[in-house]
Amino acid sequence: MDPRPTREIQLNERVFTTRTLNLNSTRVIGFDMDYTLVLYKERAVEELAFQLAAEHLVERMGYPEQVRQLSFTPDGVIRGLVIDKRLGNLVKINRFGYVKAALHGDHFFSREELRETYSNVIVSFAEDRYEMIHTMFSLALSSLLCQIIALDRVDKPYGEIYADVQSVINDLHRMGPLKDRILESPDRYIHRDPRYAETLMMFRRFGKTLLLITNSGWTYTKGIMSWCYDAFLPEGQSWRDLFDLIIVDAVKPDFFYAGNPYYEVVTEEGHLIKNQDTLERGRIYQGGNAVAIESLFDVGRGQILYIGDHIYSDVYHSKKICHWRTMLVITELERELNAALEAEPHLERIKEWMRRKEALELDLDEAKKRQAAAGRAHRSDRPPVLDEREARVREQIKAIDDQVGPLIEAYDAHFNPHWGELLYAGNDKTYFFTAVERYACTYTSRVSNLLNYSPAHYFRPPMKSYRAH
Repeated sequence: MDPRPTREIQLNERVFTTRTLNLNSTRVIGFDMDYTLVLYKERAVEELAFQLAAEHLVERMGYPEQVRQLSFTPDGVIRGLVIDKRLGNLVKINRFGYVKAALHGDHFFSREELRETYSNVIVSFAEDRYEMIHTMFSLALSSLLCQIIALDRVDKPYGEIYADVQSVINDLHRMGPLKDRILESPDRYIHRDPRYAETLMMFRRFGKTLLLITNSGWTYTKGIMSWCYDAFLPEGQSWRDLFDLIIVDAVKPDFFYAGNPYYEVVTEEGHLIKNQDTLERGRIYQGGNAVAIESLFDVGRGQILYIGDHIYSDVYHSKKICHWRTMLVITELERELNAALEAEPHLERIKEWMRRKEALELDLDEAKKRQAAAGRAHRSDRPPVLDEREARVREQIKAIDDQVGPLIEAYDAHFNPHWGELLYAGNDKTYFFTAVERYACTYTSRVSNLLNYSPAHYFRPPMKSYRAH
């Protein structure tokens, strides 16, 4: 029997697995909407959010007029960075919480500055001092915050500036003009892809129960989902026919652990009545809680899969509190994987040189042991005594370092010019990637990648991927 696969899925279209997930045993699949079922044009949306927030800060909160002239810098921020509210810095941390890069205003720290500021610091989110950039919607916040700090015209502590910007951005997403502008020109801000509708129809054909659980309100949800899906459905069907239950204004993450009541949406304008009895299939509700969903569909917690783009509001709480299975959508992953494929030749050369270097370092270890055995071990108060062979090995190591340095620069050039890779900090994983692996059973760049698999597919993590050896 030939064990080779007959079909291989392209790297940037795969679903990656951290914990075994059997779709055949999954009866209910819930979806977030924004950046999950609706794929935004990231730069256009963040530029709009940035502009509206800057105007609000000037016109309603007394910020200097120069703030209005600022503009979104797409390369200046990435998801997974951390805001240090005490020092006004944006930092990238590895899985252990060590700071590997930092930005203050528009100034990126040198190695010496990084060492002086953070050498004895381990970032802990138990402290109110730190806040992670969890979603694509947070990029405008981070960019605006850094640029306001760079202006140095606002006489407030950094933490208060952060609170001002955060409150404005949150209000824009909840009820401000941002969503009105997107509804006015959806083609300017949203990618419309027929594969998304195909994905949901595939699951329905296999008998899966589908839910839409979004923090967006009814008017916005109705308008955006209709624009994204109705044109790709059979005649006479609308996006609502794809779902067995629709929940708007869900107030995640509270939805997963609080006993909030349900209100039924009873008119197209969004008028509500309080739900007194159990939920009913095919209805549209506002608010509510996860327990009622489990009761309505009579499913065990392990039989529900929830798919969203927010590592904490969507994935952490649905898994930690409800014990639902989870899938995280990381939109940027597609771009990262494409870059990684282009950079792979550089990485292979780096690995080869490093294997040679490690072998030479073992030779040095042997030389040091020989010196110790001969009574010539190096002491800190004396200059080292090198034998001819050791000197030659050190020269070879230096020659390798001279080769590796430019290769690392060439590799890094494929990623963000300031922050590097999304999921890695040097040779280590980022804290964000560690959270992904811990709380997301699976992750992918877009929901439509599920078309590459059967709704009965058995997702397995790579064998022994957790072992350093």
